Amino acid sequence: MEEKIKHMLELQDQLNRKINENWRELRTEDDFIRAAWIECAELVDSLPWKWWKKQTPDLDNVKIEVVDIWHFLLSLALLKNKSLDEAVNSYLITYFKQGLNENFQNLNIDPVHIHHYLGETDLYKKLIYTAERVVENLLKKNFQEAMFFFGLLVKDSMTFDELYYLYIGKNILNHIRQEEGYKTGHYKKSINGLEDNHYLLQVVKSINSPEELEEKIRDTFKKLREE
Repeated sequence: MEEKIKHMLELQDQLNRKINENWRELRTEDDFIRAAWIECAELVDSLPWKWWKKQTPDLDNVKIEVVDIWHFLLSLALLKNKSLDEAVNSYLITYFKQGLNENFQNLNIDPVHIHHYLGETDLYKKLIYTAERVVENLLKKNFQEAMFFFGLLVKDSMTFDELYYLYIGKNILNHIRQEEGYKTGHYKKSINGLEDNHYLLQVVKSINSPEELEEKIRDTFKKLREE
């Protein structure tokens, strides 16, 4: 697991540098906190929380939003540490792994939140509750609890290997977005009436190794643009 987390940290640093070579000097904790809580809101909106209307849960989009949140939490870990080795061994990643493994031992975490989490039996409510704890603790800059609940959020929505594969895929898509004018407004996320994330998820589900991902994703989007 540590090697895969380190690989994701490396990929995140590469993407951040592609967006801006001096990202460490330009970006702040608050930038990544804000970006992560916006993605948490989009995750919640993929679940049936609106009591005044019928909603269909979109668990595929929940996975996409979890990976989007992960981009910004990885960036936060990189920002708060000088090297990749320091980041992968940081308390942020340690607490993430504890949540992922549902390990409640030796935690400096509000027990009320843990008891509420353990007592919730409805999956959708549990995902919403966990995402809200991530947001709450990020805004308080209580990063250890935020990372712990994010680990729980991953555990309840996908496997770690799914996170790894989908993160690599989304990282590649984010490179494509940058290359095709995301910052200038030229990139179009909607293709044939569907968001690019939809096509990405289908590609990731069809591959057998991470080495296949970049070629398959780039080929898929090239063909979609030519249609």
